[in-house]
Amino acid sequence: MSALLRLVGVAALLLGLAIATVCGWLLAGDAHFREVAAAYARHPEHALFQGEYWTAAARHYGLLAGTVGGFLGGLAVGGMLLGIAELLRRVPRR
Repeated sequence: MSALLRLVGVAALLLGLAIATVCGWLLAGDAHFREVAAAYARHPEHALFQGEYWTAAARHYGLLAGTVGGFLGGLAVGGMLLGIAELLRRVPRR
């Protein structure tokens, strides 16, 4: 059981970090959001710019949440599973 938990813990850790890396990469290259935000800053009262901004902002902030959530979730879940695996390894069998 300890080996299985260790394997799942490493997989969760790597998956979370991979998700954070991909989302961070997409977030850093989100030029569309920067353009839309600049246009919205020039014309905040215009409904067309507001709609385009909120659409781009949903994707942008979703990527931000994926970056932070993937990083913290991967570390937390992977760390817990690896910790439980280590505790089970140290407990003597009955």
